[in-house]
Amino acid sequence: TNGCCGSRPLLSTSNMAAHFQPATEGPMAGMVQVLGPPTMLPGCQWQITGDESQILEIILNPGEQCDAEPGTMVHSSDGLRPDITTGGCGDALCRSAIAGETFFRVKYRNETQQPQHVGLTPNFPGKVIALDLNAFGGRITIKSGAFMAALNCQPSFSFRFPDTVGAACCAGHGLLLNDISGAGTIFLNASGCILQRQLAAGEELLCDTHSVVAFTPSCHFDVRVVGNCAMCCCGGEGLFNTCVTGPGTVILQSMPLRKMALALGFRPRENKQQGGDGAGGLAGAVLGAM
Repeated sequence: TNGCCGSRPLLSTSNMAAHFQPATEGPMAGMVQVLGPPTMLPGCQWQITGDESQILEIILNPGEQCDAEPGTMVHSSDGLRPDITTGGCGDALCRSAIAGETFFRVKYRNETQQPQHVGLTPNFPGKVIALDLNAFGGRITIKSGAFMAALNCQPSFSFRFPDTVGAACCAGHGLLLNDISGAGTIFLNASGCILQRQLAAGEELLCDTHSVVAFTPSCHFDVRVVGNCAMCCCGGEGLFNTCVTGPGTVILQSMPLRKMALALGFRPRENKQQGGDGAGGLAGAVLGAM
């Protein structure tokens, strides 16, 4: 479901390949997918389905837990009893004040003896990105508002200054970079086509300032002037591009919400931390999620 390149592919399913099957009967035959009953299997069970506005389907075995952003639930088993958690007041304050995340999280924990399922989706038309934090050394830097859910994992947020003053002011990630740490699987949300690029040591990748969703802390994060005066004024890229230098992994989105807002005729509202990646007016509720 997600485009990828490099040695660590973006995951789309885990232990659930047969959970969704095309409908073969009825008036919607061949047009929709049928959600099968949850089956208890060892290990984590989840699957990302759909091409646009994707749904993350998770099966929770007894004792397993999923933490998600508020408002992301599409459906759930009757046996799940959602509850509110902060993950610790200090961490909640930091991520809500600096990382552009919510203060509260919704906790779905299976306290029954049978497998239960929950379906989650981004709070805007977007894709779901699954990342195994263990494959990235337990830590990755993400864009403000990119976190959606975590499975059997209690990730924590920490913050650091970008490598240069230019990156802090003009790279699209705000004055502070958001590092998320933990051991397990987390799910991010982004828009458009999702690409992953594995950079060799010293290899540079120039990106639109709002298209970088996540990158490993081993990458050097900076900005570069887009070109001559004519390019800066008329090239449609602004004054700077983001420059990510390897070694490390970079995850990109093709349609950041800022670009979507401009395409719809809305003027994005500048946000102190998120580098102007929100949207004002009527579109704010949908396009201001990242």
